[in-house]
Amino acid sequence: MNKKIFLNSSSINKDDFIKICLSPDNKLIPDLRDNLPGKSVWLPADKTLIVDILKKEDLKTYFGISKIFSPDLVSIIEMILKKKILSSISMTKKSGVLAIGLDEIKTQLIQKGHCLIIVARGAKSLADKSFFVSKNISVFENLLEQEDLEKSTGKINVKYVGIFSKNFKKTIQVDLNKLKGFIDNH
Repeated sequence: MNKKIFLNSSSINKDDFIKICLSPDNKLIPDLRDNLPGKSVWLPADKTLIVDILKKEDLKTYFGISKIFSPDLVSIIEMILKKKILSSISMTKKSGVLAIGLDEIKTQLIQKGHCLIIVARGAKSLADKSFFVSKNISVFENLLEQEDLEKSTGKINVKYVGIFSKNFKKTIQVDLNKLKGFIDNH
């Protein structure tokens, strides 16, 4: 199965796919860095669709085997996505392109004009704040816990982080969109 099957029939973005590989012992392994060898399949980053696909015989037929082991594949994907995003946030901090807190994000935004903002679960939404509404600003809310942002930044009481590197922004945004497909479909 390839991405075209799903792209023709839905509104899924071509970047919103997860590569799943088959291990030698017939386990499904998420390959979120796209570097595992062997036969693989690209599935939409949508929890409901993946659960439905796992219930059918399609993957067994595709891989040419009689039994597939997929111990809680969707939870594993969600966990790996979160770790990957938090690791990237940590790297943006080390690179000096991360702002923590709304005041710092606003200051940087005035200078740079583009930003990816991540809002911790439970923090006040930025949807009604016109300052943050622009085609150059992407906002992701309620996907990560405050504690997660605190660990990845090494700071306390972190509810908002802003990423000001276009390269980091693009990479993290792709992973956030994938994670959103899992969080929104609980």
